Amino acid sequence: MPLAFPSHQGLISPLWRRWPDRFHVLGLCVGAAMPDVVDGIGGPIAHGHLGQWIGHSLLGLFTLCLAGGMLLTWLTALFGAWISRFDGRWKTAGNAVERWNRVPPHLDKWRSTAFVAFSVWLGTLSHLVFDFVSHTQFMLLYPWYVGARVFPNWWYITWFRIPLPGYRDPYPAGPHWVIWIILGIVGIVMLFWPWIRPKKGADHVGAE
Repeated sequence: MPLAFPSHQGLISPLWRRWPDRFHVLGLCVGAAMPDVVDGIGGPIAHGHLGQWIGHSLLGLFTLCLAGGMLLTWLTALFGAWISRFDGRWKTAGNAVERWNRVPPHLDKWRSTAFVAFSVWLGTLSHLVFDFVSHTQFMLLYPWYVGARVFPNWWYITWFRIPLPGYRDPYPAGPHWVIWIILGIVGIVMLFWPWIRPKKGADHVGAE
């Protein structure tokens, strides 16, 4: 972790709020969730339980996360266009998705695809970076080095363990767990900051 949504999306929100035309916001946000999506589906199939796996590795970054992220971005855009036809909150949510799905009009088909793919890739990379400093395992070089320890011994101290549904072993709470909580809270606040403290006259992507 932090949570696949909304923490990871919030932690990278300064990118697309500061430079909205340089990133495909929907692809960036979908990519930020993909390691958990891949491992949430593939982990139980491959191992029979949840946990970090190929989705949290550099191998997964360039394969399953990128391909799955492109597909999920496309499906989310279709869903957003569909619900925007309705009234009320459905229309509001659909319009927000359509804004996040914005691609610079000067790009042709192939450059638009590359634009979306880069955003999905960058979003996935951000997830791996934030998870790297909030977990006990080092999965980036999976399958060559699985769960290698790269931090000092104090980082892996366990204060107590938390049983979690779907996980084989209870989750160890320690220093890394504190970082996870901090990043999770910071990510949520950053994502919803325009609603918490809107700036008059500011144009925030997806903040309406």
